[in-house]
Amino acid sequence: MINVGRTPRTPERPPPDRPASHGAVELLPRVLDALPVGIGVFEHSNDDFRFRYGNRALASVLMLDRMPSDGQSVREVFRDEQDAIIELFRLVRVSREPQTYFAAAGGRVPEENQIWNIDAYPVFSAGRVSYIMVLAEQTDEKLQARQRELLEANRLRQKADHLASLEKAKSEFLRLASHELRAPAAMLGGYLSMIEDESLGPIPEWLRPVLPLLKAKTAQINLLANEMVEAARLEDGRLQLKRKRVELRELLRRSLTDAEPNATPKHRLRFDDRVGHELWVLGDPMRLEIVMGNLVDNAIKYSPAGGDVTAQVSAVGGLAILSVRDQGIGIAAEDMSRLFVRFSRLAPFGEVPGTGLGLYLARELARLHGGDIVAVSKPGKGSEFTLSLPLESGTT
Repeated sequence: MINVGRTPRTPERPPPDRPASHGAVELLPRVLDALPVGIGVFEHSNDDFRFRYGNRALASVLMLDRMPSDGQSVREVFRDEQDAIIELFRLVRVSREPQTYFAAAGGRVPEENQIWNIDAYPVFSAGRVSYIMVLAEQTDEKLQARQRELLEANRLRQKADHLASLEKAKSEFLRLASHELRAPAAMLGGYLSMIEDESLGPIPEWLRPVLPLLKAKTAQINLLANEMVEAARLEDGRLQLKRKRVELRELLRRSLTDAEPNATPKHRLRFDDRVGHELWVLGDPMRLEIVMGNLVDNAIKYSPAGGDVTAQVSAVGGLAILSVRDQGIGIAAEDMSRLFVRFSRLAPFGEVPGTGLGLYLARELARLHGGDIVAVSKPGKGSEFTLSLPLESGTT
């Protein structure tokens, strides 16, 4: 009972030998009894669930003659729906997550629109589910509506499970495909090196102009295999950087040189050095080479008509800034949000070779280094991708 219009009395301080929290402990059952929702606590013991506590509303909601006794089995408390409730409790214990059950109110009331709604929550002790807390209420809700909600929730859960299994299958495919690509690519690269240094005899004149193209295509296969391996490692959380001092200007120059065989005579690869001195970062050389190689290779692929591909390096504050700019086909505004999504291929440029892994991997590797990649583009005007990386301490 709540008194209205009276000034509340200041609560007395507890005696010195009585803990202040003791009053709260005594008050808690009264508070729970005042709630209109049935509350029950069941202890898990020897693969069974035993009743330990319930408020007054619990017996009313479950339409019991009296409050269950301490230690009663869940079968005795939920007599009409005992199998379903036991399965609910077991699911909570295994999944360690809350679960819900609803049904016609125990078959004890004639109204078809009255249903039980039972929410079961895990209560942990020493890292395991020791108790199940139940919130039970009777509602005037249509059973069919709740069944539709449950079916929709199950459908969404199944869809999420399906998507998760597809993601797992993609990662497994990446591992297998990269393994199958690496061995023949390494063999092909070895033979091409032997041909180039004439270990297998003099190079025929007709082969000389073809050899650089074959080496470039072999390098592309190696890059593709490495991308697959790195993407799978990212998904599994197994990718670890092997950091050392890296001079970025030299690394960017090498990326441009390696990309030359993939460019056409209409392309002009340019290096724009706005620093003029060494620029050092602490990073993984192989992973940074993948990042820069992807940016340069992308600029070439998406400018099929040729034009300048400019790699610029500068420094702002404590960051090294490396941008790759092309004069190619550009990217539509509605496609920008999918630019760095794994396996995403931007329409209508599906004929451009690639797996949809390059930009995703480049940005993830940049972020692992404490940096990032951003892009600006206009259709028909080209694109610019900018990589920022934190400079080594003391570098300006």
